Amino acid sequence: AYGALMDHKDEDIFQRTDHHWSQLGAFYAAQEFAETAGVPFAKLQSYEKVTKSGYVGTLYGYTGDNDLKNNPEDFVYYKPSNDYTTTYYSTDLSEEWEGNLLINLDNVDPVSWYLVFMVTHVRTDVNNGRKLAIIKDSYGNALVPCLTGSFEDIYVIDMRYFDVNAVSYLKECGVTDLLFAMNTFSATGSNFECIEQIRTQ
Repeated sequence: AYGALMDHKDEDIFQRTDHHWSQLGAFYAAQEFAETAGVPFAKLQSYEKVTKSGYVGTLYGYTGDNDLKNNPEDFVYYKPSNDYTTTYYSTDLSEEWEGNLLINLDNVDPVSWYLVFMVTHVRTDVNNGRKLAIIKDSYGNALVPCLTGSFEDIYVIDMRYFDVNAVSYLKECGVTDLLFAMNTFSATGSNFECIEQIRTQ
């Protein structure tokens, strides 16, 4: 992902008031992954671009800093144009319900707008036999909509909130491709223990 992001360093690939990358940054990383995986990838122009003003993200949420509050940014995300359905599951997979891929942000506190990308299982119209699992922290959320045109199924596992054995689950789902999508802290900090837990529990 680093090389792909470096090529676009003059674009808004990270949020200014939030510690996450923007969906544009995630798009370029997803594009690199799709090329490596040998799957199709939808052009950015095929998405519906949504812009919401007044965003102050986690950096303000953590600090309450007035300079951030008084200098909000635009929050931009992209809606895929292909057909898909989204199913959410409880952390132990005992309950499931249908939902939207991207939640409605109209009545959500701007600090939480990054939650627009929360998903669990997406079944798409791609029909290529490729099934992707993404093991992720919150950085992986923004990748998911960028890959709905690339894989038949996308299974999203947040390593911090998953109460079954991930290896068995991926085998049951017939997963063909696996992507770890997380920030450096999750790969090397205390969240690393979560990866081992979902592998062995």
